[in-house]
Amino acid sequence: MRGDLPGADLRTKRAAGLRFAAMMAVVIVVLRYLPLTAGWSLFSVPENLAYDLAFERQAPAPPSEVAIVALDDATLKALGQFPFPRQIYAQLLDRLREAKVVAFDILFIEPDRAGRAGDVLFAAALRRHGHGVLGIYRQPQAHTQDARTWEGWSVPTPELLAQRLQRVQEMNLAGPIPELEKAAMAVGYVDIVPDSDGVYRRFQPARLGISSRVVLPHFSVAILQAAEGSSASARQPALDPRRVAVSEEGSVLINYCGPPGSVPRYSFSEVLAGKHRSELKDKIVLVGATAAGLYDLRAAPYRSSGREFFGVETNANIVNTLLQDRPLVDATGSLFWLALALLLGLAAGWLVWSGAEVTGPLLGLALVLLIAVPSFFVAFSTLHLVIPYGAFLWATLLPVAVGTVERMGAERRMIKQQFSTYVSPEVLEELVRHPQLVRQGQRRPVTVLFSDVRGSTTLSESRPPEVWIAQLNEYLSAMSAAILEQDGYLDKFMGDGILAVWNVFGTQSDHAERALRAADRMLEMLTVLNQHWEKQEDRTPLRIGISLHSGEAIVGNVGSDQRTQYTVIGDVVNTGSRLEGLTKEYRAALLLSEATVQLLPDRSRLQELGEVEVRGRTGRLRVFAVEGTAEAAVGSRWEVNTDVVVAQEETSD
Repeated sequence: MRGDLPGADLRTKRAAGLRFAAMMAVVIVVLRYLPLTAGWSLFSVPENLAYDLAFERQAPAPPSEVAIVALDDATLKALGQFPFPRQIYAQLLDRLREAKVVAFDILFIEPDRAGRAGDVLFAAALRRHGHGVLGIYRQPQAHTQDARTWEGWSVPTPELLAQRLQRVQEMNLAGPIPELEKAAMAVGYVDIVPDSDGVYRRFQPARLGISSRVVLPHFSVAILQAAEGSSASARQPALDPRRVAVSEEGSVLINYCGPPGSVPRYSFSEVLAGKHRSELKDKIVLVGATAAGLYDLRAAPYRSSGREFFGVETNANIVNTLLQDRPLVDATGSLFWLALALLLGLAAGWLVWSGAEVTGPLLGLALVLLIAVPSFFVAFSTLHLVIPYGAFLWATLLPVAVGTVERMGAERRMIKQQFSTYVSPEVLEELVRHPQLVRQGQRRPVTVLFSDVRGSTTLSESRPPEVWIAQLNEYLSAMSAAILEQDGYLDKFMGDGILAVWNVFGTQSDHAERALRAADRMLEMLTVLNQHWEKQEDRTPLRIGISLHSGEAIVGNVGSDQRTQYTVIGDVVNTGSRLEGLTKEYRAALLLSEATVQLLPDRSRLQELGEVEVRGRTGRLRVFAVEGTAEAAVGSRWEVNTDVVVAQEETSD
């Protein structure tokens, strides 16, 4: 109801709404930026969900350079109980001599149970192959291995990652026995940390040691260094920024190639038997467990597949992530994208509050649905970016949601505020349900009621002010109740005078009948009040005059930018006021115009008094009275003056 709100109120409300929308957008973006609050579920839940959906919607892209040799159920059936003797791994390496890299996602932290000969054979096979990679993992409790063991596998910290790598305690690392560690081309830690919901979406390519001079590569980075032929003396982790987009937190997003099974997989037992040599030639081969009894599982983003990924599959996807020329960049902490989220939120709030009541919220909702909601997926698919989706979503959605509720309910609240003291509860409820009834500038047929206390000037001057005000309030309360009983609109109080209107909202076809019943009730209640006041020394019985007149009027808010009132204007109001003044001339408590009488189905109580001329109106006005009303209001029988009376404007009570 944009046009119905007073101008100043509308501008004030819009300004306040815009400020509140801007404040919400700023708060959301700041909370997403601050490290202490960036991980709140408010942000992590929509961002993780969007990340998962993006991969669900993405077509699988099986890697061409990575494959898995799986310790599957068939292998366990063929080779017996796990762990296998180390000589079996030596035989596997000989079968995979043409593979680019063979990385064991299996921990060899203890000597071979079958005897030292197995370790010797496995170490020799690692040296023969020349590109074998083994894993390290962190233990909750300190390991007994000497930290200096890993000094040989470290390099000075690259400047690119100097501020982004996490410190670790080497004493907590558990790796292959020294004989195997020296034979491998590279080693790397295999543990990664899941997100708050338990899903693995990122890994840390390297970590700093205690001295800040030791860099420990992730298993995947060690595999990549082996694939690139790094010399065993340098042990340089492959941290090429073209391949590794490290976030401010020191992590890299895993760019999954597809749901479970997307990475080519070959049975360990079949490869050991000499099969699949051509398929695995020049491939990066990861050897790991997929058998149900080995329980090497990590949750992945694919909800439709139950999120179950084997650990070796996760590492294969990490390796494939590092091999891609275009990395998936984590921009969740980017000031640019957070600033863009803020601008989008400000635009959403501006749309809601600058437009009309319906179109403004609709435009804001369109911005949310067409820009904010798909923003993550557009950035993901076209720019290979993971943006701070929580900031985009909430910075736009909250201002739009709150603004929509505020704007869509504004006219109802305005109606309650403006009309609650002027109409009955039933009428108010009708207006709240149908706010279009109070549209601005409507022309409607109405019946107006004017009433006035006779001799109020003399009474007010002869009595103490507080006594007179108290009695007047008693009188006006009773008269208001009579009007509201008939669903009249209490337009205004004019001192001791009252203006009430029926059909001001266009819902009362019987407005003249309602007005007459209200007038009768007012006179009845005045009789009761007078009887009560006669018994009180500080009260004086009152006499009143009431007029009813019907005709067309213009209804709407009238006033200034600072103050308005929903009222009626037009000739019907002026004539009704002057007709009320004639009640003194006729000594009648209630007068009706011919226009009102014609709308009454029952005219048996009516008596025509004659015609009058009304100043400012062409033609004469036929006047009627209702029998039996004068005695209630005046206290004695009244006499009808049947002569023509020229109505004069009231100059006094």
